[in-house]
Amino acid sequence: METSNIVTCTCGAKVRLPEQKENRAFRCPVCKTGIALTVDARVLASSQSRPGDSGATCPICQSGIAAEEFVVICPECDQVHHRECWAEVGGCGSYGCSQVPALEKGDAAAQQPMSAWGDKKTCPVCGEEIKAIAVRCRYCRTDFDTVDPLTMLDVRRGIRRKEASKGLQQTVIVVFIVSLLVGCLAPITAVVSFCLFLPKKKELARAGPVYQTLAYSAMGLSVLYSILMLLFALAP
Repeated sequence: METSNIVTCTCGAKVRLPEQKENRAFRCPVCKTGIALTVDARVLASSQSRPGDSGATCPICQSGIAAEEFVVICPECDQVHHRECWAEVGGCGSYGCSQVPALEKGDAAAQQPMSAWGDKKTCPVCGEEIKAIAVRCRYCRTDFDTVDPLTMLDVRRGIRRKEASKGLQQTVIVVFIVSLLVGCLAPITAVVSFCLFLPKKKELARAGPVYQTLAYSAMGLSVLYSILMLLFALAP
């Protein structure tokens, strides 16, 4: 696999590793796959997580590691990371670990000037250059929420936020239909809706006014039906 500072990527390309140790963020220049490097320039072996593996949270992106995602394990603290996250920041994400990169990603990003009209930026997904004002990559068709340059971590967080929002929207619809049509389950629906929706006020606001209205309507209907059932039960 390795010969001196030249390694073979999974795509088959021979890649020369960077010589500097200050920033170990590195990707294959051919396929753009992240290559996880230690502070002493060793390539970490990666593997795909399986559906049966116990869940873990990547300390860099703070999101759970899903099945079939490529992961690496820090040789110092044994923390599991997304391979792409490790390659993006150039090291471990655990505070105090000796594999934490010397130059933090935020410091490197702060040195880059803000993009302006006529400038170009790099798509974090495919690595191609696109216009600075583009909100969609014309090569890989990835959509962005902003014209500002993004990293792969930003894209990953955006995807997970959209997936979570979509799941919340589906939950709101189901709970609303049950609260509207199945009155006998009102006490249960009331408890479920309060537990689900009250802690997620911000997420509901981001989901849009329609889902926000449905969620609060489900809570109101459940309480109303529960009160009516109680009055009916207490009636002589």
